Amino acid sequence: MIAPRRQPARRGFTLIELLVVVGIIAILAAIAVPSLLTAQTRSKVSRVKADLRTLAAAIEMYSTDAGLPPLDYNVSRGDPQWPEMTPVTSGILHPGYADASAPNGVKLGLTTPVAYTSNCWIDDPFVKGANPTQVPFDEQKYTYNWFAPNPLRGVEVREEYVFEEYEKFYGNWRLGSVGPDRQFYNGGGLYTASKVYDPTNGTVSIGNIWRSQREPDVRQRPPGDEIIDP
Repeated sequence: MIAPRRQPARRGFTLIELLVVVGIIAILAAIAVPSLLTAQTRSKVSRVKADLRTLAAAIEMYSTDAGLPPLDYNVSRGDPQWPEMTPVTSGILHPGYADASAPNGVKLGLTTPVAYTSNCWIDDPFVKGANPTQVPFDEQKYTYNWFAPNPLRGVEVREEYVFEEYEKFYGNWRLGSVGPDRQFYNGGGLYTASKVYDPTNGTVSIGNIWRSQREPDVRQRPPGDEIIDP
């Protein structure tokens, strides 16, 4: 009787082989993860610019009809303090609402009584869902600042904006996102908010993404801001 042939013993991976495989995976991950994060940041920047373009079109249509740009929503000037807002919430677009003290009983905004846009409080993708105690409500939405006097509303532009002649630089208004660094005031006081995000300084560089009446893609700060708040 012929004896059956013995099957060769199965050999497992050696420790060195496993370490080599783990090392290769780690190298691939080190290459892929930064590329993924960069792609995500670029996608959010594109989303922001598209949203700002939509809001800018609504503001311009409003301005054509009303003869002046819309005011910002401002709790300290008497607008309702909704959940997650604070007594100083401001700097976001005004949706408009019924108001007995306003002309014709309506405070004109971008959604009431005429819907220039369906929603003017759009979440900024860079801080969407953030804790309001860490990122204020008005910084979680796109920022809106107006620089032209509003005689029909009896409200004047902030003194610092007049002092810096923002209207000459931006036009009647500007819109902005906190950008990839997720900070509105970029390392200093009021005027550091006008620092501009520039991807050539790194995908997650400091600065906000701004669009204004004069510039669809703001590339630099107003001249005096860098002197006041470097």
